[in-house]
Amino acid sequence: NKLKSFQEILSVGYIYLIAIGILSETFYYNQIGVNILSYSGILDVLMSPIAKLTSSIITLIVFFVILLLVFQLPKFLVKRREKNWFKKGFKLEENLTNMQVESELLKRFLFLLSVGLFGFFIGTGIGKGMRASDRIESNEIKYTDHIVFIDGDKIDVKIMGINSSYIFYLKNDNKAVQITPISSVVKSIENN
Repeated sequence: NKLKSFQEILSVGYIYLIAIGILSETFYYNQIGVNILSYSGILDVLMSPIAKLTSSIITLIVFFVILLLVFQLPKFLVKRREKNWFKKGFKLEENLTNMQVESELLKRFLFLLSVGLFGFFIGTGIGKGMRASDRIESNEIKYTDHIVFIDGDKIDVKIMGINSSYIFYLKNDNKAVQITPISSVVKSIENN
């Protein structure tokens, strides 16, 4: 039963991560003038939440610590259910078994985790998009990245994003985001 319940939580959690990952990417790219869903494959959609969580070692560590707390804290707290601070803080029915209390606490903590992840993903998508859009409008973009094409051309750009099929970048002479397929067009990418 516990394994089945854990698998259900994991499945629903991953679908939730995919949904908010798509929203985050959509908010970011829409603000710089790109309909990202038109340029995304299924692999990009499935990997976007994992890519976002692993984008920085600090984000990854914080996520795993929070995840560990969400699953371990109910076990720790159920042992203290007779304390006054527990009764005031969680307001659970008195006649629940320890297993039911642990289950209820896990549900509450999973809800808090889902709200926190929603805020993280949506907030970073909107924030990054607004910051990028403002920099484009005020000409504060530094073109320190380089793309070398198969034909040997090399251009200085600011890479705004990459997925499995396309690279999204700005050139010095154009405020519109350029979109180029990576396969059979781009030889190398230097991201500074």
